[in-house]
Amino acid sequence: MMFRQLIFLLFWGLGIACMPSMIQAASPVEGNNYSVLKTPVADAPAVVEFFSFYCPPCAAFSNRYFVSQSVDKILPSGEKVVKYHVSTMGAMGPELTEAWSVAKVLGVEDKVELPLFVAVQINRSIKTEASIRQVFIDAGISAEDYDAAKNSMEVRALTAQQQEAARVYGVTGTPSFFVAGKYLVNNGSIQPSTEQDYGKSFADVVSALLKQHQR
Repeated sequence: MMFRQLIFLLFWGLGIACMPSMIQAASPVEGNNYSVLKTPVADAPAVVEFFSFYCPPCAAFSNRYFVSQSVDKILPSGEKVVKYHVSTMGAMGPELTEAWSVAKVLGVEDKVELPLFVAVQINRSIKTEASIRQVFIDAGISAEDYDAAKNSMEVRALTAQQQEAARVYGVTGTPSFFVAGKYLVNNGSIQPSTEQDYGKSFADVVSALLKQHQR
């Protein structure tokens, strides 16, 4: 059942882009591949991704195109994409942001990310905080660990941090990738030769923007 739900979910997000048979330009172009923030974010991580469990393209980015995973590969050793949930989408947006904080604090993002996408978009079972908790339990996280994390100061602080970051970056849609606190990647401009190369082509743009920032 999970396999069929996964296939449905990933193909649902296919509409984010129809991949043309073109090779991504070597140098990203402002106004095409990316835009520059009017107010850069000080002391920003190398790459910040904003997503929502209510967003079908976000599910495709994570589980079909493996975008953040591809970007992780071009970052310096020990660095990863900082992934924040957006609270302003969907009826349970704030609660799901808190759930993502719990996942990050417990280090179980990989265990619960796909099940949460499926619960929100396919099963439509996320109606209460208890239903979110059940997703964690079904993924193998003990109720005791979940409750302890959810009620911790660390989760409260991280939830507030995610919400403040969305405000500071001026997030208007998801998925959104910000590079060096200065550049916003235009997802639709990525033009790999095949659909399977979308993640790598996206990472190439991010890599070029990081190098551009360092000049």
